Amino acid sequence: FKYVASIVLLCFSIVIVVALIFTGNTRVSKATNPWVALIVMTLAVVWLSMIEGQQASLVGLPPVDPDLYKDTHPITYKNAAL
Repeated sequence: FKYVASIVLLCFSIVIVVALIFTGNTRVSKATNPWVALIVMTLAVVWLSMIEGQQASLVGLPPVDPDLYKDTHPITYKNAAL
């Protein structure tokens, strides 16, 4: 039930935000084209999710033996070695 409720709330939130953007109820969509505001918002959310994933990796990986992911995930290995 929690997963379904989460997906429903996520979809509801996306619909509300996109509707607000295309009706000009945000500062960016008033100043520019609503499509620009939608693209900027989407890129910001994607960038934030990548940063959050990196933070979770840096917090969660130290107790794991680095040899387990050294060959399969070399970029992660280099980041965790810092």
